Amino acid sequence: MSKRIAFASHVATIDKKQYDAIGDALKDSLGVVADKFIFVRHSMDGLIDSEVQYYEGSKIVNKNVLKVAKRVAPLRYITEVMVSVWYFCFKQKVDVYVGVDPLNALAGIVLRYLHRVDTAIFYTSDYSPSRFNNKMLDRAYHAIDKYCVKHADEVWSVSSRIVSIRKQMGLADAKNIFVPNAPPAEYAKLFSPKKNKYELVTLGIVDKQLDSSGMIKAIAKLKDKYPKIKFTIIGNGPEEANLKKLAADHGVADRVEFTGRLAFKDAQARVAKAGIGLALYTGIWGFNKYGDSTKCREFFTYGLPVISTDTHATVDELVAQGAGVLVEQSIDDYVGAVEDIIENYDRYAENSLKLGQKYLGIHEVQLQRVLTN
Repeated sequence: MSKRIAFASHVATIDKKQYDAIGDALKDSLGVVADKFIFVRHSMDGLIDSEVQYYEGSKIVNKNVLKVAKRVAPLRYITEVMVSVWYFCFKQKVDVYVGVDPLNALAGIVLRYLHRVDTAIFYTSDYSPSRFNNKMLDRAYHAIDKYCVKHADEVWSVSSRIVSIRKQMGLADAKNIFVPNAPPAEYAKLFSPKKNKYELVTLGIVDKQLDSSGMIKAIAKLKDKYPKIKFTIIGNGPEEANLKKLAADHGVADRVEFTGRLAFKDAQARVAKAGIGLALYTGIWGFNKYGDSTKCREFFTYGLPVISTDTHATVDELVAQGAGVLVEQSIDDYVGAVEDIIENYDRYAENSLKLGQKYLGIHEVQLQRVLTN
């Protein structure tokens, strides 16, 4: 009898669309290595119900709503843990429980002590020495984080910087597993050696965490030198209207495409055909410093050279591999980086693809390992 696996994650909701990069990758990977699995979906912002979703392959075959206190954040966090524990105590036993972030991992560890889970894995999607402005909430967060590191059967971390922090916390190497945010292996088939090197692409929530406004201004400076240059923004969010106006004001509305939120597979297909990937984080999300850039991992998978600010852990590999150009948050830097990559495109693209192949199928590998041990 095959092992039953559940994983729990939090999704963000922007304009009624859901964002959960790690959850998407795990769902696709589990669809490859397991006939059935369970996804516990909690809301990052309290805008949607918490649910337990039962999957067969890529399809939801059943789901149950979990009653949580959605409106008040601290109370919501507590009730999410409580209802998750209650559900798996009385409704469903599983062999492996993967909790993405400390709260979900805590539920898995409690369930293991109650003998409703055999293996509890703490999947660290991000980390920050100061996670919340509220000191009491921040202390509680880090106390739970340390408890989960100590008591989980394994800790999966998305970046080498978080792996290093876990080692400093005393976690044994055998339990300290590096699992970067690479897309599932099946998406490698989207790779095409023929790319439009003049198309720049970014994806994710369209807000001030990304300096898309700076790149729009750079496009205005580059359009005469490169008549085919184009900037594609995949996603939706609060800054979309402002960016459209900015593009019009700078005379590049015809060079900037807003696709809106696309399904994960559709977004990957668009990225794979583009030429240069942009990860221009502004740094307003402090936890990005220790996190792994999902968009960079996706760009590497398809061999896109990357232009990135030094705001996340993935830049260490990007620079070492020569897979792109590191920039300051500056329009002139953006212009120079685009020119550099276009003029040396093949070299950067080859290095990017090598880095992508290094972690191809990493989720499938780790999930298969825990399901067969």
